Parts: sequence; structure tokens; C-alpha cells
Amino acid sequence: MATSTALTVKDFQALELPEDRRYELVNGEVVEMPRAKFRHEKVKANGIKILVGYLVQNPIGELYAETTFEFTEIDARQPDLAVLLNEQVRALAADEFPHGAPVLVVEVISSESASDFLNKVELYLKCSCRAVWALHSEQRAVWIFTPGGSARVLHGDEPVEADFLPGFSIPASRFFDGL
Repeated sequence: MATSTALTVKDFQALELPEDRRYELVNGEVVEMPRAKFRHEKVKANGIKILVGYLVQNPIGELYAETTFEFTEIDARQPDLAVLLNEQVRALAADEFPHGAPVLVVEVISSESASDFLNKVELYLKCSCRAVWALHSEQRAVWIFTPGGSARVLHGDEPVEADFLPGFSIPASRFFDGL
């Protein structure tokens, strides 16, 4: 569903949209998100297990799946997974979309175009996200994007790590278990 005029996130929140579908506000335009296939959901489920396991052992934050975040006045996006540190969680109002970026966004790459995906990564990093992990199941690769334009790709036993997740280290291949 596309709109003819740019909406704000406040306008977007007020819309009566069907609850059985997912929508994001992208540059002021309402965009219906495609349904995820099993491969996408399997990779996301692996990411949930990995990150929840870490956060249970290291209670520094919380994991959210497909939660709508207000990144800008005209962008409300739903990352597949998002980690918020405890201080970010405490600052949220319960009845609003969380404002700003999570410390970590995890996206499973499946159906979107490369330019759409890179625009999303740029938005996340511009809004103070410390890292974006892109899980590409066909390549069995974890792409790590960080502010300043750096990106690297990890395969197999190469460790996925983040300085803001003390002690976190897991082989890239674990995100693709069961595929």
C-alpha cells in the first residue's frame, strides 16, 4: 500500500492498517512487507537463540523481533532482530515506537533488492546503530556493517563479535544451522 503524500511516523501510527500484514514507513511512504519464507525464518530463529542465550548469561540488554522503530520523522522500520541495551530500554515509553536506533540490528537477507537493503543499512547506521549484521543464507555469510562505511564478511568458523557485547563470539556458521 503506497501513499501519495509523505507521512510522518505519527501519521503512520494513526493509520488503521490490516493487522494480518506487516508495514513499514519508508521515507514517508507506507510499504507492505513481503511474507517471509521458511529459510528466512530459520535463520532468524537461529539468531534469536544465539542472542537470547548471550543476553541471559550477560543481562546487558534485550532482544526484540520485528519491532517497529522510529528512526527518523518519516522512517519507521521493523528490523528482523534488534538489541537494545538496558539504558535504551529504560528510556522508552511503552505506548510509542522506540525512537532512534538499537545498538545492533540483525537483518536476514532474502527478498529485497540490493539498493533497498543498502539504503536500510545506511539509515540504521546514520541513526546511531553501532552495527548491522546481515545474514545471507545462500552465501552462508554474515556481513557486518559499522559506522564510517566499513563492512566485512564472515564465513564458517570465523567469529562474529561486537565490542558492545562483551565476551560475545560465535562462529558465523551457527546462524545457518539446520539449512
